[in-house]
Amino acid sequence: MAKEDTFLAQMAGMNPALKVYEAWMRGTTDLMAFAAKRFEKDLEFQKSLITAKPQDLPHLQMQFWQGVLDDYHEEAGRMVSYAREAGVPNI
Repeated sequence: MAKEDTFLAQMAGMNPALKVYEAWMRGTTDLMAFAAKRFEKDLEFQKSLITAKPQDLPHLQMQFWQGVLDDYHEEAGRMVSYAREAGVPNI
């Protein structure tokens, strides 16, 4: 855990608003990293389409879309966990 993270965690115990801020910052950072990773995967998929044989296209598309669904499902789970850490009820 980074020094800043430790400080924010300690402060969150004293001020609930900091707990929300910490979760928001972690979520924002995570979303930016997620978007960058998804962009890279999208580019790789486009590159694979250029060199693919026509008979391979359905399989490549299926793999790509399954990966998209898996990635977004995983990311949504992380966002829900951040919200729960911030004290958002019933999410």
